[in-house]
Formats: sequence, structure tokens, C-alpha cells
Amino acid sequence: MPVPVIMPKFEMAQESGKVLRWLKQEGDAVAKGEAILEVETDKVAMEVEAPASGTLVGIRVGPGEVVPIGQPIAFILLPGEVWTAAPTPSPAPSPGTPRATPLAERLAQAHGVDLAAVLGTGPGGRVTKADVEMYLARQRMEDAPKGAVRAVPAARRLARELGVDLREVKGTGPGGRIQSADVLRAAEAIPRAAEAEALPRPALRRRVPLTGMRRAIAERMLRSVREAPQFTVSVDVEMGRALAMVEDLSAWAEREEGVRVTLTALLIRACAWALRRHPSLNATLEGEEILEWEEVNIGVAVAVPEGLVVPVVPGADRKGLIEIARALEEKATRAREGRLRPEDLQGGTFTLSNLGMYGVDRFTAILNPPQAAILAVGRVAKRPVVEEGDRVEVRSMATFTLTADHRIVDGVQAARFLDDLRMALERPGILLG
Repeated sequence: MPVPVIMPKFEMAQESGKVLRWLKQEGDAVAKGEAILEVETDKVAMEVEAPASGTLVGIRVGPGEVVPIGQPIAFILLPGEVWTAAPTPSPAPSPGTPRATPLAERLAQAHGVDLAAVLGTGPGGRVTKADVEMYLARQRMEDAPKGAVRAVPAARRLARELGVDLREVKGTGPGGRIQSADVLRAAEAIPRAAEAEALPRPALRRRVPLTGMRRAIAERMLRSVREAPQFTVSVDVEMGRALAMVEDLSAWAEREEGVRVTLTALLIRACAWALRRHPSLNATLEGEEILEWEEVNIGVAVAVPEGLVVPVVPGADRKGLIEIARALEEKATRAREGRLRPEDLQGGTFTLSNLGMYGVDRFTAILNPPQAAILAVGRVAKRPVVEEGDRVEVRSMATFTLTADHRIVDGVQAARFLDDLRMALERPGILLG
């Protein structure tokens, strides 16, 4: 039978994907594992690989179309098979052929399912485990209370926030399930008396739908400020020796290793060193438990045209500066080109946001849930500093602001972390040990 190419799920909260372009066309030969199309999620663009070797047929969606996850978008015709646009029923099993696979029989027996009522899609009409699971899913839908609304969790949350009655929303997901996009469309259609009675507004330049990455960021940040009691602690750090170290190492690394060592790479190394000393900040909250992680995986906020992504440098505490710089350069490039892979965004335990290159002196970052803390770094600038004996000297200074989840971290823990981070940057030779 032809193998379906389904809209894959790359992220935990993903509901759908948009087809960007087909890399292979109708009738092209493809090999298993070969990239056949590009798909865009709320965060990144990904390549979808062929699930089998054969001929690409039955392409159902074109560029720009949004498809719910799990829905077939094309098929791979296996060698020796003939493609028909409409699927044909499998022939009845020949005498002596088992009606179902052993796995299907065990699953049916466990749930009290009569295999005679299950449509078989396997060779010769044989009932497979997937057929029994599909039958059970249909039964659950039919047995659901009358009037029950089928919607993904994200759509339910969005409906509560926007005041949308899910019973009035038409779902476009698999089996009519309501997606977040359906809720947004329903919200736009609700008459707003306040708007009708409002005073004349300025001329509108353009209307930008809150969709895709911007919607994902909005939902994530709203969840962050709503659920986590956040507090901030700031410290000024003298950066002269750190800048000199970056300058010396970068000149050598570019010549010998072909990679440019940046201040952000040094900040990642310093944060990893400090997090090893303060594991309470390298943590997340899960239910009634605080999980402190053995790995120090630092995410770095990177601006892209559509918004913001946070690629992760895994095992930053075990990497040298050049290794961190190379990983950071590769992931930042992929982020800006829209080529991030799922593993580039997963597993972060702490986040660094550096806006110094944009001339920002200081700022406060919002937590990246479910992480315990995020560090905001401003620009390095010449400032007057009062030394002992009231002597004023001009030094290269930067302001570091830590935002932490008070459910996980206390003020003293945050302060001690920042104190060690300042020590590591003002005496960067410590990081070479």
C-alpha cells in the first residue's frame, strides 16, 4: 500500500504546520530519509523526510497552506504499485489467512472489540494494530457526552482568554477538532460594541494578524507573567579584562580555527561556570517538584524577522570557549536563515538575552518557562567608577539583570549567583581552570 506522508509534529504544543515549498514534485523518485518538503511551525522552518523509498504521488497541499498535524499531505508509492487517486478497499483475506495480526488480536481482546467490526487495511484486508486503535478512537468519539466540544488544550486556553464560546466554533482539525486558529477566527467575528461606540481613531497603517511565531511568543510570555512570581536582581560588572580576553582569543581563533569568539560566547561560558556553583538556578518547576538538572544547557535569545527564537548550546559547562563560539555561530546562522532543527531548540535549562549590541544599557527579561531564571545583559560602556579614597576612574562597565522564579529561587541565591558571575568576568582566567 502507498505510504502516507503526514504533517509531522516537531514541537510539544504544535497544532499545525504550513507548507513552505516542495523539494520534490509529483512523480519524482525519492529515497527514504531524503528531504521532500519544507514545513514552517510557530517557531522554525523544518525539512520533512520521505518515510519510505518510492515515487512521490498524490500531493494534496501546496505552498502556503496550513495543515493540522497527523493529516496526510502526500503518498509514497512503493516499487511495483500503481497509484489511483481514490484509495481502493483491500481485498478480502484468502481462506486460511489470519483475520488480524497478533498485536491487533491482543489489543482487541483487551478492549473487548469484535474484530469482525473492524475494517482491515493490511495486506489482504488483514486487521492491524493501527486499525484497532482507529476503531477505538472512533468509539470514544461516538461515546462522548452529547454536546461535548473537541478542542486541543491550547485552543481551550485561548478561548478562555478571549471569551470565546467553543460551542460556537467550527473546528478544522482532524475529526473536526478545534484548533487555536479556529478560536482566533471566531474571536475576530464577535461584534464588539465598545469598538462601535469608540471615538474616531487615527488612520490605520496596517493590520498584522497575531499568528505564527508572534502568537507563540505572546502565549508563552503571557503564561510566564501569569504563572510565575518573578523578581529581578541587578549588578554592574567591570568588563575590561573580559573584553581583552575575547579580543586576544578571537584573533587567534579566526586564524587557526576559522571561528570568531564573541563576548556572548564568553558570557555563556561564565554563566555555565556560575550555574555549576549554584544548581538551584539551573532548574525547572514541574508540578509539585523542583527539578535541578545535571546538564547545563544555555539558550541564547536570537532575533529573527518574525520574532525571537532561543537556540540552545548543550553541555556549555563542558565546552571550551572556541567550542561554544562555534556552536553559537552555527545555530545563530541557522536561526536567521530559518533552518533550525528541533534539537537546536530543546533541552534549555537557563537563558541568556544580550541586547548590548543594540546599544541597550539595561533591561529586564521575562522568564522563559519553565526555566528558573534568565539573564539580561546590557552594553559595555565607559562609566566613571569611584574607587578607594574617592578616586574616580573610567572603566568599561555593563549591567547584568537576573530575572528569577520566586517559587524556585530566593533573593539570596540570585545575589550569590550574580556575585560569582561578576567574579568570573572580572577575573576571566578563572574560567580556564
